[in-house]
Amino acid sequence: MQFRGKIVIVTGAATGLGLAIAKAFVSEGANVTLVDTDKQGRRVAEEQARGALFMGSDVTNAFEVDEAVLMTVQTFGGVDILVNNAAVSVPGSVLTIKPDDWRRVLEVNLTGAYLFARACAPEMEQRGGGSIINIASAQGLAAEPDNAAYIASKGGLIALTRSMALDLAPLNIRVNAVCPGTIATERMEQMLAAHPDPEKARQERADLHVLRRLGRPEEVARTVLFLASDAASFITGAVLPVDGGMLAALGMAGRPPARPIR
Repeated sequence: MQFRGKIVIVTGAATGLGLAIAKAFVSEGANVTLVDTDKQGRRVAEEQARGALFMGSDVTNAFEVDEAVLMTVQTFGGVDILVNNAAVSVPGSVLTIKPDDWRRVLEVNLTGAYLFARACAPEMEQRGGGSIINIASAQGLAAEPDNAAYIASKGGLIALTRSMALDLAPLNIRVNAVCPGTIATERMEQMLAAHPDPEKARQERADLHVLRRLGRPEEVARTVLFLASDAASFITGAVLPVDGGMLAALGMAGRPPARPIR
């Protein structure tokens, strides 16, 4: 129960990575606010019995962000940890993605993190410091075709992480980023299932990783808990891949690694 008494906000927490992260904090004794426009988050929060609050806030709306933080403070007493996980993705290159879709991806994935950090930092300072973890992506460090908006937003989130680490250090607030590879969330499973040959698509995706498999949401959640914990007290401004070796493999002109000889 290493987070007993700690107060956490997780955005995009109704499903997938955000849900795994929120549940991991609750299991370690934290009080957690789950933020998501997906009302399924309310049911998830209620299932936790206590120690969880749901806010159906839009991370791109400054008023709703401030309201979510205020409700967290009024309910639990402050904010210690913020996990900026909310994200959307719309496929397309700069030639094909529509301007409205471009703006929406940047607003959710990047501006949302700024708005929540802006609202939470003063509350963290009141409690003597805190920790912000931004969920970026391996695609923020190495691009793939036809995903321009998402890649730009995650690259921007990595840069914002480093900037906030510098600016918030005097407040004793650490800021780090996690860059997952392909994680087997519900959304990813749906995308694979929609492929004409789901098993082939899964294997091709798995083969992009040195470990030859997709990651599990709880593997990312454990990394987030580490960065938020006292065990990481000298870590700030870090960008930590949790990608099964995907970025290491990309050193070979983007080709997946050769299979080992047995």
